[in-house]
Amino acid sequence: MKKVFCFFVCLFSLTLLYAETIISFNEAEQDPDESITVLDYKPIRAGDKYVKLGIGLGIPLFNTSGTQFAIKPNMYPGPRIFVGMHFYVTDGLSLGGDLSFEFYTTLGKNLYFAVPFSFAIAYTFTHERWRFPLGINIGGIFMSYLGSRTCGLYLNPFFSFYYQYSPEWSFGSELNWTITTEFRMNKKYIRANNNLGVLFSVRYHF
Repeated sequence: MKKVFCFFVCLFSLTLLYAETIISFNEAEQDPDESITVLDYKPIRAGDKYVKLGIGLGIPLFNTSGTQFAIKPNMYPGPRIFVGMHFYVTDGLSLGGDLSFEFYTTLGKNLYFAVPFSFAIAYTFTHERWRFPLGINIGGIFMSYLGSRTCGLYLNPFFSFYYQYSPEWSFGSELNWTITTEFRMNKKYIRANNNLGVLFSVRYHF
């Protein structure tokens, strides 16, 4: 009986020693200075950049002169092609530049061609994978009609929405209101053109 009791005492002692050895080994493997890193996900970060390319429709609404507010433009809606590059200076504020090419046919079957170039400032609101840029383009425009060429100021407030399909690509649409003025020697021919734009574009982020 005494031998059986001694056997169980020895077995219990060895079990405790083994368990203590395992615990000590596991504690030795852990780095006491090791900390858990929590990643703070942000849909937009300062320094992010993107290039956008798209096509849309420009709809002439009315012209304004010094003597009349709403003048019929006598032009049909026409295609617009645009490209731009933008970068974020904060987690929502972006700056960039845009260039577009616009083609309109008049009621007399003549071509009116315009090339706006502008500086853009916008703020992007986010919801999950959706992006909602709201901003304005300010710049200049070159215009050509029946061999006559002129230039003017370009103002283009816009609202757009995009779906972030992947970290590199997003797709969306834009609605804008374009106001352009013309520089002419004879002031009675100066006009301010008001157009509505509906655009579809793709953006590459990097």
